[in-house]
Amino acid sequence: MTTIVDFNQIILSLIELFKALSFVEKDKLKAVTSKDLDTLNACIKNEQVQVLKLKGLDKKREQVQAALGYENRSFKEIIALLPEEQKKESKELFAMLEQATADFNAVNDSVKTALDVNLHVVNTKLSKLGINPDMEQVPSGKNFKNRFA
Repeated sequence: MTTIVDFNQIILSLIELFKALSFVEKDKLKAVTSKDLDTLNACIKNEQVQVLKLKGLDKKREQVQAALGYENRSFKEIIALLPEEQKKESKELFAMLEQATADFNAVNDSVKTALDVNLHVVNTKLSKLGINPDMEQVPSGKNFKNRFA
């Protein structure tokens, strides 16, 4: 039999996963700002693993939620429907989940900004070389002139 304890256990797992994702994002931010491509690639691979775990946990959450009769309801709505003796723990978990997702989103936004800045620098350097990064570069016959002479 599925209980709210099972649901709360999944929420705890989600909180831990968002914390792990935040650490990956912090490492990614360091890699981006220090232009360490090897570390950045390792972070991206780790992030992909964590995202797969997140998808699995979310699917499990949906199943447990449906088994409890709370299908298509938000966590806040579920808390409102719980008996008083179960609300306190669920409210605490909700607050922890909100904080974990907020922390993740904050560092993720910083990574996006750092990547955008680096991309702008690369595009600026390419433009100075006469290469338009927004246009597909198609070789013309002129590019190969005298190459085989």
